[in-house]
Amino acid sequence: MALKRKSKVFLRLGKIFSISLVVFLIFSQLVTVNAWQSDNGDGTFTNPPLYADYPDPSIIRVGNYFYLASSTFVNVPGLVICRSEDLVNWEIVGHCITTLTGNNAYNMIGGVKYGGGCFAPSIAYKNGTFYVVATPNGENSRIYSSKDVAGPWTVSTLGGSYFDPALFIEDDGNAYLAYGGAFQNQISMIQLNSTLTATTGSSKVILAYNNVEGSHLVKAKGKYYLFNAVPAQKLVCSRSNTLWGPYGETTTLCTAGKGGHQGGIVDLPDGSYWGYLHEDDGAIGRPTRICPITWQNNWPMFGRTGYIGQVESKYTKPIPNKAIKVPAASDEFNGNTLGLQWMWNHNPDNTKWSFTGSALRLKTSTGSDFWHARNSLTQKGQGLTSSGSIKIDCSNMQAGDIAGLGMLGDPRGYIAVTKDPKRIIMSEEDSVKATVNNITSNILYFRVEMNFSNKQAKFFWKDDTRDWQPLGTTITMGFDWQYGTFQGEQYAILNFNTSNSSGSVDVDWFRLNDKPGDNTNETPTPTPPPTPTPGPQSAFSQIEAESFSLQSGIQTETCNEGSENVGYIENGDYAVYKNINFGTGAGSFLARVASGASGGNIELRLDSISGALIGTCPISGTGDWQTWATANCNVSEVTGVHDLYLKFTGNSGYLFNLNWFKFNAVTSTPTSTPTSSTNIDLNHDGSINMADVILLASAFNSIRGESKYVAAYDLNSDGAINMNDVIILAAKFNTVV
Repeated sequence: MALKRKSKVFLRLGKIFSISLVVFLIFSQLVTVNAWQSDNGDGTFTNPPLYADYPDPSIIRVGNYFYLASSTFVNVPGLVICRSEDLVNWEIVGHCITTLTGNNAYNMIGGVKYGGGCFAPSIAYKNGTFYVVATPNGENSRIYSSKDVAGPWTVSTLGGSYFDPALFIEDDGNAYLAYGGAFQNQISMIQLNSTLTATTGSSKVILAYNNVEGSHLVKAKGKYYLFNAVPAQKLVCSRSNTLWGPYGETTTLCTAGKGGHQGGIVDLPDGSYWGYLHEDDGAIGRPTRICPITWQNNWPMFGRTGYIGQVESKYTKPIPNKAIKVPAASDEFNGNTLGLQWMWNHNPDNTKWSFTGSALRLKTSTGSDFWHARNSLTQKGQGLTSSGSIKIDCSNMQAGDIAGLGMLGDPRGYIAVTKDPKRIIMSEEDSVKATVNNITSNILYFRVEMNFSNKQAKFFWKDDTRDWQPLGTTITMGFDWQYGTFQGEQYAILNFNTSNSSGSVDVDWFRLNDKPGDNTNETPTPTPPPTPTPGPQSAFSQIEAESFSLQSGIQTETCNEGSENVGYIENGDYAVYKNINFGTGAGSFLARVASGASGGNIELRLDSISGALIGTCPISGTGDWQTWATANCNVSEVTGVHDLYLKFTGNSGYLFNLNWFKFNAVTSTPTSTPTSSTNIDLNHDGSINMADVILLASAFNSIRGESKYVAAYDLNSDGAINMNDVIILAAKFNTVV
C-alpha cells in the first residue's frame, strides 16, 4: 500500500527519470517465489493457477474475495481452503478438518486409509458464515461452518451419506444438497434445515444421465445450472427454470482432453463469469484450471469465442492489478506452528513432534515401512518441475531409525540416513536400491527432485564437506487412485523404525525451488541469484504492515480502514521489513493496532530475530479486531539502514492486528547545513544516484517541517522539504561524484 502512495509522487518527476522509477517499483514488488507462479506479471496468467494437486474444486465469491475448497483425502489437517482476489493468485488460509474420525485406520491402527478421507467438498456462504460440506469415503456427510475461513470450524454430521454433494443456498436463504455418484446414473436433491445441521424432507431425483457425479449447482441469469462430471470424459451442464427441475436439457461444456471435468462457474464483481474444473494430469494429480465463460443461447460455454470447449494455457487475468501471491512452500521451522502448506499422511501422533525454536523435532514413529509409518509430514509436489530439500541433525537417532526425505505416492521412494550402521540409503517401493557407508557427519542434507514433464524423480544427498551427490535409481512417477494415495506425488519428511524407538531428528528447514537439477550430470542447478533489493525505505514514512519482506506465522486480511492488515498474530510470530533507513536518528515508534483480546507486545529488533532490541511497544485490547488505536513507545536512538524485525509476544491465542507503523525522528537539530555531495548521499552508499532520489521522494511528506531534516535535505533553501528538492537531487545525481 505504501508503494502505491509513492507511485503518485513519482508521477510528478520529469520524463528523464520515469524509466528508472518504473524499474524500481517493479523491483520493490518482487517476492521470493518458491512455488509455481501463474501470474506472468504482464496482465496475463498461465494455467493452471495452482500447479499442484488441488482436485475437485469448489469456488465461490464473497465480496472481493474468491474461496476455493479442495479434496485432501487422508491428509490432516484436511479439507484445504484457499483465497484469491483474482482467481489467479492464491494463498492457503485454513483447513476445515483437524482430525479424521470414524475409522481407526485414520490413526494407522489396524491398517491404513490412503485413498479414503475427504472427497469433493462444496463451499457456500450465508449471512456471515462459511459452510463446507464433504462426505468422507464410506461415512455420513459432514457440514463444517465458521465465521472465519481460517477457523475454528464447527462440524455437524448428517443422517445420511450424500456422494459428491453440492451445497446450494437459494435467494430466500434455504439450503439444499444436490448429490449422486457415477454408479447411480442420476443426481438427487434434498433440503437442509435453517441452521444447515440436518436434512429435512425427502430426496428427489432431479437429473437422469449416465455416469454423472461431482455436482455443482448455480443460479445465474434467472435459471438454475447443474454442472456434473462424467469422470475422465467430460463436463456437462443441465438447466432448469425451477430449482427442483426438471433438468431436461443437457449440453457438453468441454471434454477432458480439451480442458477437464469436475467443475462449475463463479461470478465476478463486474457480472461476468469464469469457469473452473480440474484436469487429469498424471503424476502431479489433478490441478485446478480456469477459463472465461462465453454465453451462447443461455448456456455457459467454457472458453472464449472461437475456442469454445477449450481451456487454454494462457489468458488475460480475470481481474487486473492484484498482487502476485503463491501458496506457502518453504519453511524454516523457526516458529511454534506448522505452515498451512503442511499435512500429515494420516492423523498424527501429536506426542511425536514439537518445535525447538529453531527446528522441527520429529520423534521416531513405529511402522513396518514408509507406507505404514505415521507422522510423515507432507506437502504437494509442484509443477512443472520442483525440488524439495531438507537439512537435518541426526545426532539423537537410535538403532534402526530411518530419517530423511521421501516422495509419497504410488510409486514412492525416499533418501534417508539410518543408525547402526550409520549410512545413507535410497529406497524405491520400500526396497533399498543404493547405499553410502562410512557416514560420520550428524548434519546432513537430502533432496528430492520431481520433473513432471518427463515423470522422473531423482534423489540427492550432501553434508557440509561435499556438494550434492546423486544416489540410487530414477523413479518413474505415477498416479494411482485405486491402490495409491488418490493424490499427486508429495514431498514427505519421515522418521520411522520397524521397532519401538525413542530416537529423534531435528529438521532445520525445508526449502522448495521450482528449478530442478541438471538432468545431464544429475546434480542440482546452483542457487539462483537473489532478487534485487529495492532502495531503502524511510522509517519516518507510514509503512503498511502487509508490505513485509518475510514473515512467520501471520496472515493478511481485509482492513476496515482500507486495504489489508496483518492478523492472526500469535506469540513468537514475526514480520521482516528490509532496508529501512533511520537516517540520522529515530526516537519513537507508532503502530496502528486493534485487538479483540488482551493485546501483547511488539519487540523492535535490528537485522535478525535475535538482533539488537531497540524498543518494546505494549499493545492493549481495543475491544474488537477491527477497532483501531495508535500505540507508541520510545526507541533507543538508531541510525542508518537496517532490516527491521517486528517480533510479536504475549499470551496464548491471537494477540492483536497491525495495520501500519512508522518512526518519529529524534528532535535534536544539526549544527550545520550540508554543502558537500556526501551530505546528500541519503542512503550512505558512497554515491549520489537514483536510490537517493527515491529515498527523498518517499520521505518528504513525513519529514517536512522538522528542523533537522529541513536543514539536511532542503536543497533549494526554501525552508521546506518538497518535490522541488527531489527534482534538484535527481538533476544532480548524474554529475555529483
